[in-house]
Amino acid sequence: MTLEEVSRIREEDIYPALLGPVSRGIFPLSQKLFAERFRQTDVSPNWLFYGAFEFAPTPARGSWLYVTSGHSNPWWQQPQDYDPQAESGAGVEFVFQSTERGDWAVQTLNNMLAFDILLGAGRFPNAEPLKVGDRIPLRAPINGDPACVVRNLVLSAPEGIAEGFSLPSGKVSFASFTGISDAERDFAKAAGSPRLIDDLRAAGHHPVTNPQRESLI
Repeated sequence: MTLEEVSRIREEDIYPALLGPVSRGIFPLSQKLFAERFRQTDVSPNWLFYGAFEFAPTPARGSWLYVTSGHSNPWWQQPQDYDPQAESGAGVEFVFQSTERGDWAVQTLNNMLAFDILLGAGRFPNAEPLKVGDRIPLRAPINGDPACVVRNLVLSAPEGIAEGFSLPSGKVSFASFTGISDAERDFAKAAGSPRLIDDLRAAGHHPVTNPQRESLI
C-alpha cells in the first residue's frame, strides 16, 4: 500500500461515496498562497500536493461542499508502519458548506488548510493546530463583497455528513468551518462557540454558510 494509493482511495473512492460526484478539483495549494497570505517562503514540496475539492449539491444535501485532501496523508510513515487504528497524517480533513458555489469558497478552505499546516509545522510560536471551537478572523468579507458581514470562521464537528472515514493508513475526522460575523465572533468570546453554533443552527445558518445573510447580533 503506497502513499499514492492512500490518496487515490480517499479522493476517488471515499469522497465520492460520502459526498457525491466530484464537481471540481483538486485546487492545490501554491507557493504564492503561502508567500502572500502568510509571508512564508520556505515551503515543503509536500504541501503543494494538498488542496480542496468541490462537490455539488445532492438529493441528500442541498449545499455546495468543499473538502480538503492531503492533510491525512501519512507523509513520514513507511507503508509497513501504517496503523489502521491510529490517526492517518494529521488525522483531519476540513470541510466547508455554502449555499452558493464560488471560487471564494475554495480559497477560504485552502487558506485555512495552509494555516493549519503552518501551525502544525511550528511556524507560529506558541500556537497549536486548529481545534473544534476555534474562531479564525478573515479580516475581510468571506466572498470579497463589501456588503458581506461574514468575516470570520468557527470550527466545529461536522453535521449533515459523516464524522470521518478510515484509510489503510489510519483514521480521519472531518472538521467543519462555518462563517460568522464580527458581532457573532464577539458574542462567542463571551458565551462560547458551542452557544453561538446552537444559535446559528436554530436560525438556519449552520452548518451551511450563506454569505448573503445578515448577522444574528
